[in-house]
Amino acid sequence: MIRKVLFVCTGNTCRSTMAEALLRKMLTENLGEKAAEITVLSAGTGAVAGQSASSMAIKVMDQEGIDLSKHRAKKLTAELAREADLILTMTLAQKEAVLRLVPAAKGRVFTLREFAEGVREIEDLIAEAERLRRALEERRRQFLEREGHKFEELRIRNKELMRQMREIDEELRSIEHQLELETSEERKELERIQHRLAELEISDPYGQDLEAYQVCAREIKGELTKVVEKIRASLEGI
Repeated sequence: MIRKVLFVCTGNTCRSTMAEALLRKMLTENLGEKAAEITVLSAGTGAVAGQSASSMAIKVMDQEGIDLSKHRAKKLTAELAREADLILTMTLAQKEAVLRLVPAAKGRVFTLREFAEGVREIEDLIAEAERLRRALEERRRQFLEREGHKFEELRIRNKELMRQMREIDEELRSIEHQLELETSEERKELERIQHRLAELEISDPYGQDLEAYQVCAREIKGELTKVVEKIRASLEGI
């Protein structure tokens, strides 16, 4: 059962701050008295304790009818992570930071989008991306082991025999094109997976204009709608 939710970002002045405030409001609107059973907190992996919310975050939340001016940043601690039933981070890196701090949090820590959208293949995606990176490096190693001597010969000829530059350049381009062809499938799949992983993060609006904060708040709010439903189901034992 979800009783305590902890949002995590970097500085605890923008994303996690807005998420904390929005979830409190949305729980009250959707769960009524039961909302009082849920504790919502936020912290930052690199937060400066006591720092105020960013001015843009305050403005965006004011548009939501939320006063964020009294927020003060908190540094993420092992105690906070251990006590939370659900930890929602804005990025994969922050998720990894939580797990390094408290390995036992595995199964309770997710990126906001990962949890809200019910994504369960994220660990598989990360493992597959790593497998593809290793496969790509092995392909490169094998290729260079097989063809590397040609590169060296061509470099020497290029330096010593300037009159053959055009011919050498043409051979270099051919070999490089061959390398691109031989690794194209792994690179394309790796790019696809990296793009998918990026979709599971909430972008940091820090240092940007009001519109960027508004977009960030809308993204967080959209995902929190799904989080509220999951919490409701948790409370009702569904």
